[in-house]
Amino acid sequence: MMADRVSVAIRIGGSLSPDLLPGFCAAVESDGAFTDWEGTAFDPDDFDPSVPLYLADHEVAWGRFEAIETFCVDHTLVFARWAGGASGAFGPERVVFDGTTVRSFSASDDDEILISAETVRGLGSYAAVLSHLAAAELEIPPFRIDGAG
Repeated sequence: MMADRVSVAIRIGGSLSPDLLPGFCAAVESDGAFTDWEGTAFDPDDFDPSVPLYLADHEVAWGRFEAIETFCVDHTLVFARWAGGASGAFGPERVVFDGTTVRSFSASDDDEILISAETVRGLGSYAAVLSHLAAAELEIPPFRIDGAG
């Protein structure tokens, strides 16, 4: 069976130990992620440690950077990943890892969070809806290699 392929972008933040950098680079290479939509390769010596790391690619199987996301969860690097939808298979989504929990949110093709009437009713209060949206809009800290910057 052929995988549905969509565009994907991920913002990663947190502090990574230098001894874990080779593993992180291997995950980026495994997933074929780039630092922009034009296909610029990730170079660990060439990123801005004052902002989150941004990686993207077109035609990503199932809309997931599996190796990158697994690495981030295993090493508590927070992230927010947007994936476009594949007609008839799955809709656009934003997946957020806050260092503890991975959560998935419905999103638009422009990475705007969408919330259904059913979800609103289930959350039960305006404060709970705002909390749900705040979790989806998690601020991603800068990505740093310990001792960098």
